[in-house]
Amino acid sequence: MQKLFRLQSKGSSATSSQTSFSGSSSGEGSSTSTTHASHVSTATYNGNSNPSPKIGIFLVGATYLDTIMHVNSFPHEDMKQRSERFEQRRGGNAANTAEILGQDPRAKVWYMSSMPAPAAAKILLTALERNNVKTEACVFHSAQLTAPQAYIISAKDTGSRTVISHSTLPDLTLEEFIKRFDAARMRAVPDIVDMSCPFNWIHFEGRGPDVYKMINYVESIYIKQRWRQKLTISVEFEKGDRPGIPYLLKQADVCFFSKLYAQTLGFDRPEDFLASIKEFCKPTATLFCCWGAMGAVGLHLETGTRFSSSAGTVDRVVDPVGAGDTFIAGIILALGVRGYDIGRGLQFACELASQKCAQYGFSHLLKSIPPDL
Repeated sequence: MQKLFRLQSKGSSATSSQTSFSGSSSGEGSSTSTTHASHVSTATYNGNSNPSPKIGIFLVGATYLDTIMHVNSFPHEDMKQRSERFEQRRGGNAANTAEILGQDPRAKVWYMSSMPAPAAAKILLTALERNNVKTEACVFHSAQLTAPQAYIISAKDTGSRTVISHSTLPDLTLEEFIKRFDAARMRAVPDIVDMSCPFNWIHFEGRGPDVYKMINYVESIYIKQRWRQKLTISVEFEKGDRPGIPYLLKQADVCFFSKLYAQTLGFDRPEDFLASIKEFCKPTATLFCCWGAMGAVGLHLETGTRFSSSAGTVDRVVDPVGAGDTFIAGIILALGVRGYDIGRGLQFACELASQKCAQYGFSHLLKSIPPDL
């Protein structure tokens, strides 16, 4: 059994419909008011308070040192062009998500990643630790003296982000994961809402076969301890060409799909993509597909309820790098920490991702969102 989320309440402005999906088509029907009990703590959320105990969140992913060149338009091949702005900051999808989650006082966030030698990793860990993210679960490789690199060209006129990455770091192994995860869950208990259950939400980047084994291990522990109904396992599906990805679809309680993933499989509408991919997912899963400036769509498989939300409005887009990672953080915060229903959670995540595009980096991002949204 998995944690269940409330579908929608009267206060949500995201649209929902009870929909029967088949193939790549979707038919609209009557709205639903079905609700499911939430296992999220019932303590009242207050953006200005620092309540305790907290919701335990654990994230696993790859970490990069991003070098970002902001340009007015993408350069033509074999030409020179001046950058309007240059910056270097820690990157990596789950790492970006963790930094945002750590800004919520009700979340206790842990992050695990393969890292270079401690001296080279310092620049990668600083922003995370400054935002209350625990990094003790990271695995350091003393022979790796440089951080993984990602070079990003962010074009202002189209909003495109072109990424070239390089890493010689080995991916996390199952053995490393088990050792560090077990140690982390022992340390996490003292100030967690449910002291018997260290993490209520565990998120993975969908990077390959070893992630499948890691999730199997987590489930074996949580089932043995009778914690499984208190846990949400989410997986990000960014690239469709990674080995072992199809196996992860059946494991995730929450699936996050990128626009790139859907387009790689030949879809140009998120609704059609979710209608097709749902057959390969866990029957009780909740699916989300973020579509950039067009907003995002969600699908609750158990009831067939589809949700959609437009993107938030900002005066000027200055830095869209990490907007998708911000969307994921928004959903985890909304459903896993604040106890929002799915409709309101989707709206919150879209607004948060839009606000990310209006600022450079992730610092103090949650403060840009009204506490009652």
